[in-house]
Amino acid sequence: MKKTVAVFGTMDTKGEDYYFLKQELEKAGLATILIDTGLQSMAEYPCEITCDQVAAAGGASLEEIRKHERTYAFEVIGKGSAHIVSQLCREGKIHGAISMGGGQGTLLAAMVMRELPLGFPKVLVSTIANLRTPPFEGINDTLVMNSLVDVSGNNSILQMVMANAAHAMAGMVVYGQAQSSTPAKKKPRVGITMFGITTPCVDQVRKLLAGRGFEVIVFHVNGQGGKMLELMIRQGFLDGVLDVTTGEIGQEYMGGTCTAGPHRLEAGPETGIPMVVVPGALTDANFMPPSTVPEKYRNNKIYLHNPNLALVRSDLKESVEIGQILAQKVNRCTGPVAFLIPEKGTSLYDSPGGPLYDEEANRAMFDAICQTLRRDIPVKRMDATINDPQFAQLIAEEFLTLYHQKYEES
Repeated sequence: MKKTVAVFGTMDTKGEDYYFLKQELEKAGLATILIDTGLQSMAEYPCEITCDQVAAAGGASLEEIRKHERTYAFEVIGKGSAHIVSQLCREGKIHGAISMGGGQGTLLAAMVMRELPLGFPKVLVSTIANLRTPPFEGINDTLVMNSLVDVSGNNSILQMVMANAAHAMAGMVVYGQAQSSTPAKKKPRVGITMFGITTPCVDQVRKLLAGRGFEVIVFHVNGQGGKMLELMIRQGFLDGVLDVTTGEIGQEYMGGTCTAGPHRLEAGPETGIPMVVVPGALTDANFMPPSTVPEKYRNNKIYLHNPNLALVRSDLKESVEIGQILAQKVNRCTGPVAFLIPEKGTSLYDSPGGPLYDEEANRAMFDAICQTLRRDIPVKRMDATINDPQFAQLIAEEFLTLYHQKYEES
C-alpha cells in the first residue's frame, strides 16, 4: 500500500500551488489527502476533505464564520484543521502532513503541527522561515523550509521549493524511522538538563549512566529545551529525569530570555517518573542583547557571557524566592524523587572565584529550599560545586536508587 500524506491549505487563494505540491508528492510515489482550509470551495481544486467539513470540525459553519471578524474564522478553521489531521494520524490513515503559507498560513499550519506526535513527518514551507517569530513556537520536529518567494502564483522558483519539499516529505515517509507515538527503546531512556555552565557535571553523569545501560538524552535548557523535556515526559519518551539544570525556573521569575514558561518542572512530578533535582544555574538569567537588562537589575551582579548575552545573578531576596518556587514544584512529585544541593556553587560562574558567585545568597536559597520541601523528600547537601566529579557521582548514584525503587521493586 502507498504511504499517504495530508496536504492542507487554502484552495480559494493558493489552490494552484497546492495542486502542484500534490502532483509532486504523487510523482514521488505517495498518495495524498487534500484538505481545504479556505473559506470558499473551488470547483477546479476538488478536495477529499472540504472547507465545509473543516469548519464543522471547528464548531461552526462557513455561513456563520462569514458573519464574524477574520480572527474568528482563523480560530474555527485552525481548530477544525488540527482536529481532522490529528485524527487521521491517530487512525493511521496518513503517514505525513505538509502545508505552505505566509504569516497567516504559517500560523494555521503550526496549530496543526503542534498536535502531531514527535517522529511523525511534518513539513511546512513558509515565507517567514527566516524569522524568529511566535508561529514556530512548539511545532516540535517539523521541517520548516524557506519558500524564498511568496506562496502566490506558481512560478519556477516556488515550483523548485515545492518540489524539494515534496521529495523531502517522501524521504521521511518512505525511509524514515517506523512511526509510533514513542520510538522503540533498546535501553531505558532518561533525560538530563544542561546549560553551558553546567556541562562538566552533565557530561560526567551521562557517561556514568551510559555505562550502566541507560540511553541518556541531553536537553539544552534555553527555553525551548525545557519545553521539549516537558513534552517528551508527557508523551512517554522518558523513564526518568535528572533535572540537573533548573535555571529556566529562575529565568521565568526574572523575565530572562531563556524562560520555558510557568509550567516548567510540572510533567515529571505529575507523571511520577523517578527524578533527581538540582538547583543548577538556578540564579542566572539570560538577557539578549545586554541592553535589555531591566533597570531593576542594574545593581545585581552582571557578567557578559558574549557580546550578545548578559547573565544577571539574582540577589539574596530573589534567590530565596526562586528557591522556594523550585521547591514548591518538587513538592508535587508523585513518584520517587531526591533533591541534591552543591553547597559551593551551582554553575561555572556561580562558584568560588566565579563572576556571579554569591555565597550568602546561595546559603539563604539552599536553606529556603530545605525549609519549603516536603519532609518526606530526601535532601543531600554536598560540600562541592555542581561541576565537581564527586557531585556528578552523587547524582548518578541517587538516580539509580530511585530508578530501581520505581521499576524493579514494583
